[in-house]
Amino acid sequence: MEVVRSARNPRLRRVRALARASERQEQGLFVVEGEDLVRAALAANAVEDLLVREGVEPPAEAMVVDGDVLDAASGRGSGSRMLAVVRTDALPAAPTALSGVGLVLCGVGDPGNVGTLLRTAAAFGAEVVVLHGACSDPTGPKAVQAAMGATFVVPTLAADDAYPDARLVALDGNADTDIADVDLRGPVLIALGAEREGLPAAIRSRADVVCRIPQTKRAESLNVAAAGAIALAQAYRGAAHG
Repeated sequence: MEVVRSARNPRLRRVRALARASERQEQGLFVVEGEDLVRAALAANAVEDLLVREGVEPPAEAMVVDGDVLDAASGRGSGSRMLAVVRTDALPAAPTALSGVGLVLCGVGDPGNVGTLLRTAAAFGAEVVVLHGACSDPTGPKAVQAAMGATFVVPTLAADDAYPDARLVALDGNADTDIADVDLRGPVLIALGAEREGLPAAIRSRADVVCRIPQTKRAESLNVAAAGAIALAQAYRGAAHG
């Protein structure tokens, strides 16, 4: 099989272009890297194009690329054995109505936190992750890597007023109510604010209850991904024993 050794190859140029959010949105495509994520994309029938490193046994129809050339196109910088261009429209669709638990991220701009929360949502059975306000793109390279395959399992929905019939539970470290005393049975949305800005006024005013995760004073606050994990675990435990 012929090996591509030119960085000017159109398929490689497309991979590099998809590092930009504007290109991902315009083309309806994004890139995943690494064998585990590529396998997850293949299992979801989402792969548009597949590139593998020279020396790796290529799946059918994959383009074999010189290692240095592939490294230059890689978002990781080096070491990827394979990467895939993936169709956004192949990702799971958000439910039209909520029956269980959904997570609302309010202005969470760090892609690692968005991806980690997607992975956590998958682990604890959340039905959807709602992106409220200026959240990081869940199909960006850092978010996809942090999600570890959850991108293909948990739907995301960019909306500022999703599922109005669901109860809304908002987390705030200064609230008086303990999350352990809150009914987290679905349909319910659990809202997390960005670490600096906190909860938007619209979310706070709509919330049925604002609660806190109790903690010591040794730390000012929890990372948003840690807070989301605790809240989703609490909801999952309640559903399992409810």
